[in-house]
Amino acid sequence: MRYYNQAWDLIDKSGRTPDDDRRLLTLAMASRALWGDIGADEQWITGDWQVAHVAALTGHAGLSLDFASAAYERATKADVPLWLKASTCEGLARAHAVAGHDAERDAWVLKAKELLGQVDDADDRAVIEGQLATIDG
Repeated sequence: MRYYNQAWDLIDKSGRTPDDDRRLLTLAMASRALWGDIGADEQWITGDWQVAHVAALTGHAGLSLDFASAAYERATKADVPLWLKASTCEGLARAHAVAGHDAERDAWVLKAKELLGQVDDADDRAVIEGQLATIDG
C-alpha cells in the first residue's frame, strides 16, 4: 500500500520533474508487483489501472493501453464492484487519449458514464467522474 500511496502523492504533485515521473512509474510498477504476489482480483485490477494512469500521465501511450486493457479484461471477468469496472473504462479512455485515439477515447468515456449511472454510492461516482473530467479531449 505504501508504494500505491507514494505514487498518488507524486500524481498530485504540481510541477513534476522528469526524475519525479520516473519515480512515479517505478512506484506504480512496484505496487502492482507487490499486489501480484499478495492480492486478489480487486487489487490486481487497481494496480493495473494505476500503472495505466501513471503511464498516460508520463506520456507512455503503449504501456498505458496495455495495462488499461489488462485492468478492464480482468474487471469484466471478476466479481468486483461496478465502480471499479467503470474506473477501468476511465483508464482505457485516458490511455486512448494519450495515444491520440479520439474516437476510442470518447467511446470509453461514454461506457464509463453508462456504468456510473448504475453505481448507487455518490462518493464512488464522484471519484470516477472527477477522473473522467481530467481526460483531455
